[in-house]
Amino acid sequence: MKILWMIVAAIAMAVPALSMQAAQEKAAATALKPLPPINLQDFDGKPVAADSLKGSILILDFWATWCVPCLKEVPEWNRLQAKYADKGVKVVGVTLASGDVKEVKSVVDSAKMNYTVLMGDDDQTYDLNIIGFPTTYVITRDMKIYRRYIGANPLKAAQIEADIHKLLAQE
Repeated sequence: MKILWMIVAAIAMAVPALSMQAAQEKAAATALKPLPPINLQDFDGKPVAADSLKGSILILDFWATWCVPCLKEVPEWNRLQAKYADKGVKVVGVTLASGDVKEVKSVVDSAKMNYTVLMGDDDQTYDLNIIGFPTTYVITRDMKIYRRYIGANPLKAAQIEADIHKLLAQE
């Protein structure tokens, strides 16, 4: 009987230690990862340092000129840019696999993109874990990946707006 009580006591003492370890592992797994280095250029071919975007909550949308779902999201990005710009939120479209600047600029103008659009480096799709278009990242002010969305869906803009609210509330 004494051995049974010793086993129960040992288990009771081990449970808090195990649950603390599980909580620490969960916290480490949910820690935000930094945005990998990214090569960006403006339409004049001048490099844009990703660090120049630091300090804003970024909606970083990777898109292509030929991607119909990407272009359907433009009104939502325009709306979010207009609504949250004064709160430090910045929508940035980064075009990939889309041809030269002239072609991209034409699409940007015809789609009436009222937010910053930059040229990305097609060779970085692997580094950025872009497996389809559009791929949209929500980035914290200190350039950490808060969330990634792949593809387009009717709830995506609302989900991203909820992410914006959570990040603004953390400040």
